[in-house]
Amino acid sequence: MCVLASKSGILTGKRLARELGLRFHTNANEIRPNSSVIIRYGNAQESDRIANDTECNSRESIIRCSNKHKLFYYLKDSDILTPEYFPYRRGMEIPDKLGKRFLSRKREHRAGKDIVVMEREQIIPYSTEYLVPLYENIIREYRVHVVFNNVVKVMRKYPIDEDANPIIKTASFGWQYKRSSMERVECSDSMRKAALKVAEILGLTFCGVDMAWSGKEKGLGRWIVWEVNSAPSLNSDSLKLYVDLFKKNLARR
Repeated sequence: MCVLASKSGILTGKRLARELGLRFHTNANEIRPNSSVIIRYGNAQESDRIANDTECNSRESIIRCSNKHKLFYYLKDSDILTPEYFPYRRGMEIPDKLGKRFLSRKREHRAGKDIVVMEREQIIPYSTEYLVPLYENIIREYRVHVVFNNVVKVMRKYPIDEDANPIIKTASFGWQYKRSSMERVECSDSMRKAALKVAEILGLTFCGVDMAWSGKEKGLGRWIVWEVNSAPSLNSDSLKLYVDLFKKNLARR
């Protein structure tokens, strides 16, 4: 029995496997024949060596949330708001939906390093693969951990120092997550419902939902889901929480 982790989930996946007494792999074709995959930590690889696959998380659910540019289409029939990614081709006309300011993005990226804020009159960078709406008046951003259909932890994003970018709130631009409390989160009930709905639609047993609150006064007055992580990074406290929940719930199966 093993944990099958993605490259981005190696560190956490390995610690998770050790605490649960499971084998650890990142390559499905290197596991023992007729193995059982107990947890997929961001890895959706197929292999005829897998005799028993898992729904924690399933391959299909990982694929759905890994394609950030397709998240809009998975969620568009719900009441969940998420940015629409417009594929960019050089010389194309900028969609009116993007307004005066928008974001330039690449398909492959890490920690938001690829994000560039654009004005409609500017020349689009050559490396651009997607154009994405820029949502103004974002008051707070969070990562909401959903495990076995429950919100178990909330992390709020804070600036590391005074040089943090006021628009692009990613690790690469000076922001980091710190633990928050549902009782201190404005609209916590609506946050909880939104995060649980996203996990349900994507079919995820566990995930980290990155979301932001757009204020009522000048914004949209609703939650915006940036992305969903099927291999969320976990600190020591979060790891213990996940391990305890996995032990409790997997024992019932």
